[in-house]
Amino acid sequence: MKTTTVDDGLYTALEAAADRNGRPVQELVNEAIGSWLADTAADEADHVAIESARAEAAEQGGVEFEAFFDSLPGNTD
Repeated sequence: MKTTTVDDGLYTALEAAADRNGRPVQELVNEAIGSWLADTAADEADHVAIESARAEAAEQGGVEFEAFFDSLPGNTD
C-alpha cells in the first residue's frame, strides 16, 4: 500500500460519496483509478488504430478528411 495526498475538498466529496454508497473510501479510490487506467489504455489503443488506418489510407493514395473537403469546388474556407 502507498500513501498519497488528496485535495481537502475532493477528499470531503469522496467521503460523502463513500457514505452514500455504503462503501469504503479506499474501495472507491481503487475503482476510480482502475477505471481511469482502463480508459487510458482504450484511448491509446484507439489512437494506435487511427494512426494505423491513416497510414494505410495514405499508402493507398487517400487524403485527410479536411484536405478532401477543402479541395472541393466552391469551398471558400
